[in-house]
Amino acid sequence: MKNSAYTYDYFLDAFEQAKITAEDLVQSVDNDVFLRKPNEDKWCMGEILNHLLQAGNEYLPQIKKGLNRPDEELAKGGEPFTPNFLFRWFIHIVSPQYNRAVPTVKPFEPKNVDEINREEVLSDFLSLQDEFIHLIKKAKLEQLNLDRIKTRNPIIKFVPMSLTACFGVQEAHQRRHFEQMKALKEQFTEG
Repeated sequence: MKNSAYTYDYFLDAFEQAKITAEDLVQSVDNDVFLRKPNEDKWCMGEILNHLLQAGNEYLPQIKKGLNRPDEELAKGGEPFTPNFLFRWFIHIVSPQYNRAVPTVKPFEPKNVDEINREEVLSDFLSLQDEFIHLIKKAKLEQLNLDRIKTRNPIIKFVPMSLTACFGVQEAHQRRHFEQMKALKEQFTEG
């Protein structure tokens, strides 16, 4: 997606697709493959999914804060939505098209591989997607302007973010890591 023209339906489809993709990836491998690291410095599929869960759980409360205002304070307006330049750049950085490694901030680091339960992390990830979907459906129903409703960046608190940017970062970040999970699945199940 060119990250300058988001719609409610784009986000709804993306988070529904994330559920399907995560479920397919997790269910298509055994626990050994799910928890196998390609090397000591790289994450396994389980750590990647847990990382997405950690990141989403940092963004979700901020999105809810943005929406948890009196109705008259919630900007109305139609789509398409466009994040500002800074967040268009950041969305690009966390998308699958960006080929460089991106350092992980502490709150987004996954649990230790020994602490990851496959069914639990998948269930929690699917529930997180359902929460995003619920919030976007609410915004669509009320025709909320995702560009004009601001919240705080979950890591750099003094940086305001539009809800468009929050959802855009989550969606692109998930696609990036699903590509990594697919590559691990192929690496460990071929032959």
